[in-house]
Amino acid sequence: MITGGVSVGKNPLPSWRAVTALEEAKRALELANRELEEFRRERDSLRLRDACEKGWLAVLLATDALLAELGKPESYSERRTLLRELEKKMPKAIGLRDRLGARGYYLHILGYHEGSLREDEVAEELEKARKYVEDVKNLLKEQKSVKEP
Repeated sequence: MITGGVSVGKNPLPSWRAVTALEEAKRALELANRELEEFRRERDSLRLRDACEKGWLAVLLATDALLAELGKPESYSERRTLLRELEKKMPKAIGLRDRLGARGYYLHILGYHEGSLREDEVAEELEKARKYVEDVKNLLKEQKSVKEP
């Protein structure tokens, strides 16, 4: 499918898929916070890495929910491109692309792959991921209300 000169995933996702992705994002955040709590009890560094990866998953799922009508992005690059296009059309979406990149770097690269984030940094990043998911939820509500007569 081609939308606004941007090649996107195979087909637009039905709106129920966007809701499901957002619900899964919230669940991933719950699990991330549970991993962080387990780390605090056990002091097992793998728990911190797992918390980061689940936080990153939440951000990806929320992003996919927001972009569902354009088609499921097939890469990180496609997500960034589609978010850039969305930012042009929807001023309240400005900054999501940067936030996606930041969460990817901190949670996925530093937190999960390198295991270099401290407990307090993981907690901070999970809070930023939570805020991202919440902001996407609000944007989805706004998109829905604009489409309804």
